[in-house]
Amino acid sequence: MLTPGACLLDLLDRSEPAVWICIARSAGSVPREAGTTMIVTPSHSLGTIGGGHLELRSIEVARELLTLGAATATRRHFPLGPALGQCCGGSVDVAFLPIAEIHRESLQHLRAIEARGGTYQIERQLDTGDTLKLPIHFDPWTIWVFGAGHVGVALVTVLSTLPCSVTWVDSRDAAFPKMPPENVRVIESDEPASEVHHIPAGADVLVLTHSHALDLEICLQLLKRDDLAYCGLIGSATKAAIFGKRFAARGFSGTEIARITCPIGLSTLRSKHPGVIAAGVAADLAEKREKIELRRAVERAVHNNVT
Repeated sequence: MLTPGACLLDLLDRSEPAVWICIARSAGSVPREAGTTMIVTPSHSLGTIGGGHLELRSIEVARELLTLGAATATRRHFPLGPALGQCCGGSVDVAFLPIAEIHRESLQHLRAIEARGGTYQIERQLDTGDTLKLPIHFDPWTIWVFGAGHVGVALVTVLSTLPCSVTWVDSRDAAFPKMPPENVRVIESDEPASEVHHIPAGADVLVLTHSHALDLEICLQLLKRDDLAYCGLIGSATKAAIFGKRFAARGFSGTEIARITCPIGLSTLRSKHPGVIAAGVAADLAEKREKIELRRAVERAVHNNVT
């Protein structure tokens, strides 16, 4: 996934002017929450703050600033109903931050935080004389997918549209598309199970290779890890029972075996079509991810109130 810091630094390297748009405050029903950002250049835009008239108007304002060569940040208030004709009914304050060479060091700091996770504090002087202070929270979502068969291809296609980074592993180089999506890294490995120790802590892992024997080998390595957010194995209740017995025969406890979820995806979907399976698995992962993000947001709020 191309993050704001990486994008803005790339634009600086290419001497392409840009405005970083940030939702600074939101109230009521709005398309996206405070801290959501996008980037606008004279010819294109990256990311989204929710689409609709709000985004179109924000792009117009950003390009007006680019045309004028504005160097100072500005903030605009948008009541979504009266001003923009949107039915959300809420309101947002949108900050427009022109990017220049003087911001390179700060953007390098931003890119480092994006990679490891944490909070980046935007602090810019506004054209009103006020100072904008806006915390942007980054919690990298990393997904590893083992298997590039029909379901694997469909799943990675869906995941490529989500705010995550995907590492895709298979032993068959020809199984991968020639041009993987932007947020997807491909690993062709003769021993896919050996890649398990490279998976970063907190990652989600999905195992759906072309071989049950290979699935088992990968899962045995995953069971040695207790620091992964989610481990899912494609299959049925029958496969789960068979694999469970094989895990137990290797000495793994019931608690350890429970780290592997099988079957995966939404249980309400019965179709075996690869695209439907992929949609169900992605939706299940997204739901679990939202719960994690909500818990961490509450933890940050409690921490801020205490300190």
